[in-house]
Amino acid sequence: MLTITPLTPHIGAIIEGVALASCSDNDFTQIYQAFLNYKVVFFRDQCLSPDEQLSLARRFGELEAPHPFFPHVDGFPQVSVIETTPGNPPGKSFWHTDMTWQKAPPKCSVLSAQHLPDEGGDTIWVSMEAVYQHLPSALQGALLGKTATHAVHGFAGSRFDETNAEGESKVAQIADKMEGVHHPLVVRHPETERPSLYINEQFCQYIDKDTSDSEYVGAQKNENAEGDDDLLSSLFALSRVETFQVRFSWQTGSVAIWDNRCTQHFAVTDYGDKPRKLHRVVVKGEQPVAMPIQGA
Repeated sequence: MLTITPLTPHIGAIIEGVALASCSDNDFTQIYQAFLNYKVVFFRDQCLSPDEQLSLARRFGELEAPHPFFPHVDGFPQVSVIETTPGNPPGKSFWHTDMTWQKAPPKCSVLSAQHLPDEGGDTIWVSMEAVYQHLPSALQGALLGKTATHAVHGFAGSRFDETNAEGESKVAQIADKMEGVHHPLVVRHPETERPSLYINEQFCQYIDKDTSDSEYVGAQKNENAEGDDDLLSSLFALSRVETFQVRFSWQTGSVAIWDNRCTQHFAVTDYGDKPRKLHRVVVKGEQPVAMPIQGA
């Protein structure tokens, strides 16, 4: 029998009594509703094959194209591999929402643990709905209608970056061909309609001063946006408040599925270069929609 146990007041639930590779439509309906309610759901002892993981992700929607930087499972380009091996430590970790440098960032991700270090390597998620709800009402209102620029720069210099014979960064080359995208600071969830603060420190570069000007170009920072850096830094800090978070300790066969539209997550890199391997499949999303200004 499927059971759902909430883990914190704001985010996270563990679901037991179901085999994800063969769950019924009724079970999946309950899983999907829990995904909306708790924003990230966890499962143990699943051990999904790449085919099974892809099939599960497709129940949430159309799959994203292969990731431009992550390696993938041989024969399965949409199953990214996130791996640490001896001599290849994970590097610095950042709070982030996946791929917000896209005009339409992902809806959700399905992450399946292949093997883990004996200890460490947890992942933390935060509810950005809860962060927004706990802002002072005056600040909530002030953020409505504002946008921020997101860009792929966050991967530069990471272990997923590569350099060519001339020493040029693969990320930099791709980033040069991609303009920054503008997303609202406060978005409305397309299914629950709840408001969420939509920022992340890895890909969110700065708050736009004024995007109503048709000549505004997001690829360059608006030097007149004084004070916005401090505001963005303070909003980033609120995302790190433990009250709004859930922390998950992985085991081989664990699966996490999270709503990318209202969460951030952070990989805890406290295990050195001990072997750790996870497979990730990403589901396409929609362009974020701003929470409307009341009375507008």
